[in-house]
Amino acid sequence: MNNSLISIIIPVYNKASFLEETLDSALEQTYSNIELVLVNDGSTDDSLAILEAYQSKFPEKIVLINQVNGGVSKATNTGIQASTGEYIQFLDADDIMSLNKIENQMRLLQNKTPEVMASCEWLNFQSSVSYTKSLPYGVFRNFESGIDLQLRFWEFQEMMAISSYLTHRKLIENAGYWDETLTINQDGEFFMRVLLQADAVLYEPQGKVYYRQPGLNNVSQQKSEQAFSSLLNSYQSYERNLLIVEDSSRVRKALKKVYQKFIYDCFPNYPHLIKAAERLSEDLAVPEKTYIGGPKFQQLSRLLGFKNALRIKRFFS
Repeated sequence: MNNSLISIIIPVYNKASFLEETLDSALEQTYSNIELVLVNDGSTDDSLAILEAYQSKFPEKIVLINQVNGGVSKATNTGIQASTGEYIQFLDADDIMSLNKIENQMRLLQNKTPEVMASCEWLNFQSSVSYTKSLPYGVFRNFESGIDLQLRFWEFQEMMAISSYLTHRKLIENAGYWDETLTINQDGEFFMRVLLQADAVLYEPQGKVYYRQPGLNNVSQQKSEQAFSSLLNSYQSYERNLLIVEDSSRVRKALKKVYQKFIYDCFPNYPHLIKAAERLSEDLAVPEKTYIGGPKFQQLSRLLGFKNALRIKRFFS
């Protein structure tokens, strides 16, 4: 099997409670040719002390960078620049990989071109990976192109935890760095650009990634006006980048659903952002109606219209 170096990039900000479990899952991978690039992003808890202890114990495996807090995108970009691996594995500082994750994906990528990515299933958990919640998503399969996977996300409001991927450095270099102006959906916007470069995404069914569900504080921060404004900016990046690669009816229809989902999440707050999303949706010039949400909401939208259905949903929620 190809024994290429894998760089596992972990940006860290105040994750002391979870950090050891995450680092152990990376260091104990059955694929041994790895380096951990740990970027402490100005943590104010005990994260740095934990990182320093691990670097002291595994100096041949760990690169540690300590920088002033600049956000996850800047920390991740620092990690990319400091890494030397042929393949890159991103890992959040509170998430966990099954120990066979990288080895299995490297076997899958054997003799494949750099334009082929690997993915695997991700599962939600809160405190223990013994208690996980699987998701009935259609993304857990092979895709003939990165665009096909990206459109699946938008058509069905699904997602992939970024730690599920294993990606050749060439794809990341072609996609460019993380957008440091965004405060939300930085990972989704970045991997959209990576997927546009990918010839195929191969699904590895045995390896797993365990995605820790965000706490209440994180969720509330994601509903601020700044967060929604940044989210809309990330969606406009979707449109700019994808229409250059493929300007088709299927792409425009999927993008329309992206803006609908934004309105769905934002409504009734921040009317100026909702109006901006409505204009962007109209500019796509998609003639057919599109529907998002669960079956009941879609049925209500067909009967009463999207905005009226939203009003009713918010009234009863």
